[in-house]
Amino acid sequence: MPRPLHTTRQARSKAPPAPYVEVTVVFRDVLQKPIEGLSVQVKAGTGAPPAPEWKLGEDSDDPANTARSSAPGAASTPSALSQMVDNKAEATTDANGYAVTIRNAVRNQPIDILVKNQRGEYKWKATVTPSKDISAFTIVSPEYHLEATTKLTPKEELEQNVDLPVVRDGEIMTIERLVNEFGPYIGWSQKVTEQGKVKKDTPTRKKEVTEDEQTHKKKTKITIEHQYKVVDDGKPRTVVLNVLGSRLNYPSPSTFSEEQYKAMAMQLNVEVAAIKAIVMQECSGIPFEINGLPKIRYERHRFYKLLQLRYESQAAAAVQAAHKKGVKKKIEPFKNPYPQFPDLCFLTSGGYGPEGLHQYEKLAQAAELDFDLAIQACSWGGFQILAHEYAACGCVTSFEFANKFMSGSNGQMNIFALFMKNVKPHGIEALRSHDWKGVASAYNGGNWEDNNPDYAKNLRNFYEKFK
Repeated sequence: MPRPLHTTRQARSKAPPAPYVEVTVVFRDVLQKPIEGLSVQVKAGTGAPPAPEWKLGEDSDDPANTARSSAPGAASTPSALSQMVDNKAEATTDANGYAVTIRNAVRNQPIDILVKNQRGEYKWKATVTPSKDISAFTIVSPEYHLEATTKLTPKEELEQNVDLPVVRDGEIMTIERLVNEFGPYIGWSQKVTEQGKVKKDTPTRKKEVTEDEQTHKKKTKITIEHQYKVVDDGKPRTVVLNVLGSRLNYPSPSTFSEEQYKAMAMQLNVEVAAIKAIVMQECSGIPFEINGLPKIRYERHRFYKLLQLRYESQAAAAVQAAHKKGVKKKIEPFKNPYPQFPDLCFLTSGGYGPEGLHQYEKLAQAAELDFDLAIQACSWGGFQILAHEYAACGCVTSFEFANKFMSGSNGQMNIFALFMKNVKPHGIEALRSHDWKGVASAYNGGNWEDNNPDYAKNLRNFYEKFK
């Protein structure tokens, strides 16, 4: 997200602060190089009351402007105080990245900065609030850390049609927000062709503490160093961007600790090594994807079966209601309501597609058909527990179930303990006796040998490794 950097050029003044200030807006890339040719809109921020009409431009020949520049604290009040408007201005950045100067902005009132994208729409990029008599705000080109083999120019970054929601540092995602807000971009990609140089940035955040020689006050300054690797092949390259490559969740904690393994083992009265064996078999020991979302697997046949069960339940209720009225009603056989989506809804298993982030593409697509059942048709997290067991796992809805898996390994740990006690008690007994075929049958069903013939052997090997 763009970060307005505040640069102040004023001198101290004992005069009372004037209500109007001078604001300059410029655009830079992460290397502080100017961005030329951006179509920019500057307007009064949300909640700002009408104010005198803006005076734009540097206007260095204006004596009043010269006076304000030389003595900021004595800034004069604009003459047209009676003309109150909702201010807005448009400009195009020049070779210096300069967009506009407002000579009579209202102190402490927000100003929104927008940039026109490639569809011709103005999209918000930053909000600045001038508090100094003379301020220059630098809007830095955003860098979406998406799956990409190359890097867009700063101008292209600001003009992109990528209108992504923002995930704050440390934010825990919910399944509702993920699908409703990010869903349109999951499985979506944008292709951009570049010519010649290909840049890849590795930013490093550094903290520097300085001390004023006179006051001895310490000041902390955060700097970001950008290291670029540049390859110049002279050929056009196509960049493919996908939102799934961005950081979408910050689970806490993101892995199972030894204390968590011991807690689960104690609740079930089994060995820690046995719990670790299941986690290794189900998710290779890592319950979350690299972007912070819990590992999932979407199963199209389960989505089909859940739709069928709902249909049959509703049909049976309709027949019973008709019978009470003395009317005979026949139940029609269930038919796939989504035959055009065989990869999302189908009678038989299969069609899983690639593992990993691709599974969220399928979840988002299925959620457009039925959000609740799409969640239930997935196995979740470090233990790959099917969400249709949400009630037995102490959850009121499938959404609550998914959000516990989103939240971190604590939520997954608690779900697993309830799942084993309430749904797979025979699996607990098999874990205690080291009956790995029994564990496989309990956890993966009676036909586990057809689906995954190495399941029991893998469990035994992992157990021997961790015990």
